[in-house]
Amino acid sequence: MGYPYGGPVPMPYMPAVIVKPETVSGIRTYQITLVLDIVFATFAMIIGLTAVLVTAADPESAFGLAALLGASVCGLVIVFVLNFIVSLMSVLKMHHGADEYGPEHAKNATRGVVFKWLGTGLSTIATVLVVYLLIIGTFAFVGGGGVPASTFIPLLVTIFWTAGVTCKGQMYRHMVRALQPPELRFRADLASILIPGLGIVGIGVIGYVTLRLVTLLQTQGPFTTPEIAQLTQALIGGTFLPPGFALVGYILFLTVYLRTSDRLSQGLHQVHATMPAWPAYPMPMMPPPPPAVPMEFAPSSPSPSSSSTNVAPAPTGNVCPQCRQPVAPEAVFCMNCGARVKT
Repeated sequence: MGYPYGGPVPMPYMPAVIVKPETVSGIRTYQITLVLDIVFATFAMIIGLTAVLVTAADPESAFGLAALLGASVCGLVIVFVLNFIVSLMSVLKMHHGADEYGPEHAKNATRGVVFKWLGTGLSTIATVLVVYLLIIGTFAFVGGGGVPASTFIPLLVTIFWTAGVTCKGQMYRHMVRALQPPELRFRADLASILIPGLGIVGIGVIGYVTLRLVTLLQTQGPFTTPEIAQLTQALIGGTFLPPGFALVGYILFLTVYLRTSDRLSQGLHQVHATMPAWPAYPMPMMPPPPPAVPMEFAPSSPSPSSSSTNVAPAPTGNVCPQCRQPVAPEAVFCMNCGARVKT
């Protein structure tokens, strides 16, 4: 028979077939994580490109736009937390089921778990720095003369975020490395390269804006020109360029995970189809009940002693024709021998 993905589908080990393999469940949960990543990256790209490309006519407008971007950033932080929870559930399932598809998958899944925790740590540091920048960083920009230390925080955030999404891309790549269709391996490799490559572009943009801002602060002092306000706006929103540019890689990984999930489901169905039908829980065999024996009323013969002392018989019609015992006038059967006395 032919295989829809160019080769035989992966088969889980027999202990994993009795119940649903955790690897299959983990990959389907990763699909939800990728959807959240795509949503996060879409809004991050909108915020980053708006902050870098949209210019305000005066400093007041620039600060107003920066405040609007800051509010949007708070929403993205909430999405980041939700994504972290769902991703944690996914990686736990994949880690518990690492041995379900052989040693090669176990090795790649272990690498994926390592990249997961590295990416989580780096992205968390970037998120904390963003929150810090939103709370006090903007006010530090408005400080006295010279170059405030907070001027370099956006560049630091961009570097941490690029490293975080790079590790996340490697996590997605290794988790299905041994299970994905062979023709999709290049797509997964391309996605894992595009994510850090585009992140480096974001680092270059933020680095250039930081250099321009430092030069203006050293030559013109604190906010005295609209250009300084616009550069500050670009620094605040431009930190989201690396996770925004990662949108391309996340879309590629989502297609890989969808095809991999279908491939594993097909293999699981083939294994289930070849398994013998096991009885559920057999009931203990109980001995059959004995056959019912109909009860027969044997005629009783009068004892000699009673026959010698018989009293005068009752009137005709009130005596059993079988045993000659008296019966009630309304009786149909004799109470002594069971014979029918009325027709």
